Amino acid sequence: MSPDYQIITSEFVLRLVDAEESEALQQLVTRSPSLHQWVEWCHADFSVNEADRFILATRLNWVKSDAYGFGIFRRSDDALVGMVAINELYQTFNMASLGYWLADEYQHQGYARKALLALCEFCFDILKLTRLEIVCDPDNLAS
Repeated sequence: MSPDYQIITSEFVLRLVDAEESEALQQLVTRSPSLHQWVEWCHADFSVNEADRFILATRLNWVKSDAYGFGIFRRSDDALVGMVAINELYQTFNMASLGYWLADEYQHQGYARKALLALCEFCFDILKLTRLEIVCDPDNLAS
């Protein structure tokens, strides 16, 4: 799959986060304390350097077809609001495991649901998967 691939909806563009957007990613993570207990790599001191490495790793996973991480960009202002991802592809079972996170300021607005719906359509229509799963901690009430 080309790293330039985008999923476009009426509200969002789902695409790879570009290297020049590392500062925006860093700010989202550090300003979102609710993520820190649920997303392994998110923490209060998340640096631009860590964001750079995360973006590079996401791109590498994409090129190798190991995982597909999409930034969720709001079309009205191109704001990065979070990410959705195909974290695990199980080719033998024709299935995938999905993940997602939204920055604190963008939660509870239906963004995750809409972005995940677009990602599910991509999984079924483009990747031709037949089964998807999302695993969440039962204590994470927002999920």
